[in-house]
Amino acid sequence: MFGPADWVIFIGYFAVTLAVGFWSGRRERNTTDFFLGGRRQHWLLAGVSIIATEVSALTLISVPAEAYATDWSYLQLYAGAFLGRWLIVFLLLPAFYGGSVTTVYEYLGQRFGHRTQTTAALCFMFSKIVGGSIRVLASAIAVSETFNWSLPWVIGGMMVVVTAYTTHGGIKAILWTDLLQALTFIGGGVAALVFLFLLVPGAWHENVAAAWHSGKLHTFTWRPAEGVSWEKVFWLLLVSSTLQNMAALGTDQDLTQRMLTCRDVRESQRSLIFNLFAGFPIVCLFLSIGTMLFLAYSGGHADGPASNVSRERVFPFFIANTLPEGAGLRGLLVTAIFAASMSSAASALGALSSSAVTDLYRPFLAARGRDRAARSEGHHLRVARGLTFAFGALLAVVAYALRQSQGLLWEALSWAGLVFGAMLGVFLLGVLTKTRGSDRANLWIMLSSAALLAWFKIGQSVFPTELARSDDGVSSWKLILFPAWQSAVVWPWWIIIGTAWTFGWGCCFAKPVAPASGAAGQVASSRNSSPSR
Repeated sequence: MFGPADWVIFIGYFAVTLAVGFWSGRRERNTTDFFLGGRRQHWLLAGVSIIATEVSALTLISVPAEAYATDWSYLQLYAGAFLGRWLIVFLLLPAFYGGSVTTVYEYLGQRFGHRTQTTAALCFMFSKIVGGSIRVLASAIAVSETFNWSLPWVIGGMMVVVTAYTTHGGIKAILWTDLLQALTFIGGGVAALVFLFLLVPGAWHENVAAAWHSGKLHTFTWRPAEGVSWEKVFWLLLVSSTLQNMAALGTDQDLTQRMLTCRDVRESQRSLIFNLFAGFPIVCLFLSIGTMLFLAYSGGHADGPASNVSRERVFPFFIANTLPEGAGLRGLLVTAIFAASMSSAASALGALSSSAVTDLYRPFLAARGRDRAARSEGHHLRVARGLTFAFGALLAVVAYALRQSQGLLWEALSWAGLVFGAMLGVFLLGVLTKTRGSDRANLWIMLSSAALLAWFKIGQSVFPTELARSDDGVSSWKLILFPAWQSAVVWPWWIIIGTAWTFGWGCCFAKPVAPASGAAGQVASSRNSSPSR
């Protein structure tokens, strides 16, 4: 299935990635280098890294799958992405740089106290472990489909490489390998689209017209109708996507960590503005691939997948069965999927380890009076590398455990929505108010927000409405716990409800302590006085 040219591209990519990762990540002396690249990285490199992290294997596989099976409704989310990023530029980034934080949750520690910081960090870790594992799984499915390899071996092999260079080089290794990986998956996407246009006969404008008349280019849904649920309506997605992007890029350490590597707030803002405009054509590229796959297979220009093949396996089927053998295209596309997945996985590992050390481990030592250990940068650098390795193993295990999941794109978005509302609500409380909020109250408010949204998800997935409505006595209790109206609260509402719940209840409490108090403040002070900094 793979010719010599394919293997050269595939093996060459891994060799270059490891070389770049180990070279760029050398000379890590302390956690500031390991987590933030010494705060001296160029804004353009940070902006490209954000793109590489966002465009995961989930995008490469599930976005074409959505366009193939339905239409371009997914593009509606980009209106909220545009607005959400502008709000981050002016609301959140100045606050983070004003506090000279290593993780965004340190800002919450300075603003409210260590309970809020710890709770937000744990919420992030939950969402990142689940979301990151789903992204790893998406690429592993594609490779397993292409080569007919065992899924556990694909997941394990990929995570070994990612964990190796991330553990060694930290954020600098992530940034530079992200640049290589972004060029790889964009090049692979362009090559796939060009091949599809050559495969389907007729001029490009004729293909576009055929897709339009087939309804495959339908994008905006202004109101729900028969067969169209609220989760595809533009106005709901606009609000939901705005909050989702503010949470993902402004309160999620994974993506915000790149912006914090820049020299100052102005360069950090430039990195996000660049990402804002550069990301749009990439999304359109992979939606176009899905549309052209529909035209190719529905028009009989190539043998398509069986009707019972899930949508996530359509693009891998194209790579394995439609692309010509020995031309290097299969190797390039498989490498592109690996590149996107490795970028997202490496970013998740870097963010998880930085948050675990900064938001959990340092406060733990400071609270127990172990000041000498709290000040030792060599100690914390060793802990950071050990945790990076451990999180790599954890992502691999969770990815395999989720292997039966269907609709991976929307599944990842819905899981993130469980905690993103709580996180965004407390950050907005911090930047939009000066005297409101309580460290102790924030803990319970954030947990109650996540619990409320988990109630919706459990009711809609584990106990579907049809089962709850059945007449047998066994399921009657489910109707009480999960009423029928709950099914109308689709996932785009979740982050809206969670944000409003957290911000609204948080405003009911006055802030009882001064900024930078408690364990978080002690840790910030001890680290700022460390000779290594």
